[in-house]
Amino acid sequence: MTQTPNYSEIAVYNLSSQTENSIVKTGQRVVLEAGYDGAQYGLIFDGDIVQPLRDKEDGTTYVLTLVSQDGDQFLNNGFVNRSFRAGQTPRDIANAVCSLATNPVELSSISENLENKRLARGKVCFGLARDYLRQISKTEQAAFYVSDGKVNIVKAPDLPQGRIITLTPQTGLIGAPEWTDDGVKAKCLLNPLLNLNSFIHIDPRFVREQKKQRDSQPRQIDDSGIFRIVCISHTGDTRGDDWHTEFTGVAQTGFVPNTGISML
Repeated sequence: MTQTPNYSEIAVYNLSSQTENSIVKTGQRVVLEAGYDGAQYGLIFDGDIVQPLRDKEDGTTYVLTLVSQDGDQFLNNGFVNRSFRAGQTPRDIANAVCSLATNPVELSSISENLENKRLARGKVCFGLARDYLRQISKTEQAAFYVSDGKVNIVKAPDLPQGRIITLTPQTGLIGAPEWTDDGVKAKCLLNPLLNLNSFIHIDPRFVREQKKQRDSQPRQIDDSGIFRIVCISHTGDTRGDDWHTEFTGVAQTGFVPNTGISML
């Protein structure tokens, strides 16, 4: 959940020359879906192709690697030139910046807890759209990030929509999660249902305690076992057995939300 684009490398083997040339010359966007039969299947990545790389592993195996970034065009080239009259709110400005940029994007979610401070005087936005979203987020003490080509501005008290997914060894948890300075780090079978800013539940019994260092005290494991995902990575290979998701989750202390959210 940072202001840099999400990144992916997708390697495709032994394409026909016509298909490969078509992707290299005209390909602009890549959408990747993966998972298992049933509900645990869905979108893994949606982003802009920034570099197609041709290569060959040997004399007969050719590979095309698509280096892609989520929201790359908006974050790096989205320019906005707009003036706002007095009385506009941060929500109004965020909506306009996303929709009026030279490479517009959709505003997916924006915190309901944004302060409704209205502009005391007119304001001019002239520059990269991401810089103005960053200003809004900094002022509001919120996190601004792009996921699947859509902008999100969230604050810590916001409750993600949907379900809390419980991970156990029976539901895909691999190895023992580790409690670190950054939060809990865990690995599970490939799961597209896990996204940035979603809640997961891991029984504290499965979490390995942080090792004490000479100059610091280990952090205590959150007894609730509810964590918000702030960093996530998916890996898969149709030529092998490596299909997993790794993530870092920060403690979500307090009550377990129950409105509209179910435990799996």
